[in-house]
Amino acid sequence: PILMYHRVDPEKPATHFSYNVQPEAFAAQMQLLSDLGYHTITASQLVEAIREGAPLPPRPIVITFDDGNITDYQYAYPIMQAHGFFGVSYVVANRLGAEGFTGGPELEEMMAAGWEVGSHGYTHADLTVDHSTAFGEINGSRERIYDVIEIKVDTFAYPFGAIDPYIGDRTHKWGYSAA
Repeated sequence: PILMYHRVDPEKPATHFSYNVQPEAFAAQMQLLSDLGYHTITASQLVEAIREGAPLPPRPIVITFDDGNITDYQYAYPIMQAHGFFGVSYVVANRLGAEGFTGGPELEEMMAAGWEVGSHGYTHADLTVDHSTAFGEINGSRERIYDVIEIKVDTFAYPFGAIDPYIGDRTHKWGYSAA
C-alpha cells in the first residue's frame, strides 16, 4: 500500500477539503499500522524491489507527504519516528525554506532518519495544462532540491495527481525512476 498525506496540523480543520489530518488521528493511524505489523519503505526501495527483486520487509508500506509543509517535520515526523517509521517528502522546489515549508535542515534530519525526498514540481503547476513548462517544473525542481540538500532526486509526485502521456513520458525520459 501507498498512503498519501498533505498535512498533519492541529491548527487546521480536519475536513475532506482541507486535506488535513489532526495529529491525534494521524498518531492513531500510525499506531494501527504498527500494531498490524507494517514496515515503512521509501518509493525508491519499492522501485528497487520491483525492478531488481530487492528484498522487502514483511508488510511493506510507503507513506508519502505532498507539498513539503513544515507540519510534516513538526508533527508527522516525530509520530512516525516513535514507531520506527519513515516516509517520503515530496517537496515543491520553490517553496523550500519558505515560511510554512521545510528547508534544508529539516529535510536533512528527516533523511538521516531514513526518509526520502522527492520532487512535487518546481511551482506545483498542473503539468498537463501547459507542456511548455514541463522541463522547468520537472528538471528545475530536481536541480533546486540538489542546490538545497545535495541529493539526487529519483521520484516525482505529479501535482494534483495530473498526468497525461506526454508528461509521463518526459518524467521517465528525464531520469526519474518512478512518479
